[in-house]
Amino acid sequence: MLEQDRLDVFAAQTENVRALEQAWKHINKTINAAYSSGDNSTAEIHTKLLAQVYCAFAEAVFSKVIHTPDGLSLDEISQVKSRGKKNIVNAWKKCVELSLQKVQGKSSGHVANTRQKIESLIDHYIYDPSLLRNKIAHGQWKVALNSNNTKVNSALTTKVQEISVVDLYRHKEAFQSLFRIVEDIIESPNKTHHRDYWSHITEFEESQSKMASWTIEKKIASLRAKKERFKHAKGITSQSSQTQQSCAAV
Repeated sequence: MLEQDRLDVFAAQTENVRALEQAWKHINKTINAAYSSGDNSTAEIHTKLLAQVYCAFAEAVFSKVIHTPDGLSLDEISQVKSRGKKNIVNAWKKCVELSLQKVQGKSSGHVANTRQKIESLIDHYIYDPSLLRNKIAHGQWKVALNSNNTKVNSALTTKVQEISVVDLYRHKEAFQSLFRIVEDIIESPNKTHHRDYWSHITEFEESQSKMASWTIEKKIASLRAKKERFKHAKGITSQSSQTQQSCAAV
């Protein structure tokens, strides 16, 4: 890879991330409309599609980040990609390891503690979604098989069947927090990273704590209540309009 290739890939992935964000919004609207109308089947099908969009989004963002201009060296990018051929989680961890080597001016334990913290987030928010995405992408929408496709994987089957739009929102929020942390290290290891690292961690923990109480049942109830309020308000407006017309006729 040449430097110009890096710039081209970064620009391309920037466009891809933008397109996937639009796809996310479009599919989410379809899911909301389906749940509002009681069409759970359509909502569940589009939730599987949203899961694939989420994982594609995560992959595009990661590619964009490692190709950031003036970030990782071309050799370091190659090392990260080599790890990614077998396991996206290992690729993320290699990216963090290489990026943290450029961090200076903190206590001796900062780099080790930061690496441990970020890797725990990667294990939780990159590993599980990538497993689910692989199953769904390979046609295992209802029943998941093991890695060799020789037996049913009961644990993953349960996760595939129970995944909801609420889960995906929680994963996406966590991923974006993780992405911002890693991006700061790559782009500005000795300025922005030092300044914003703990605020990013705090925001992440607060948002995950808040979202932990979200459930698909609450979301459906809220969507349907909103639809009823809209119908009620529309009915009042219609009655008011008819009354005004009657008065005008008199």
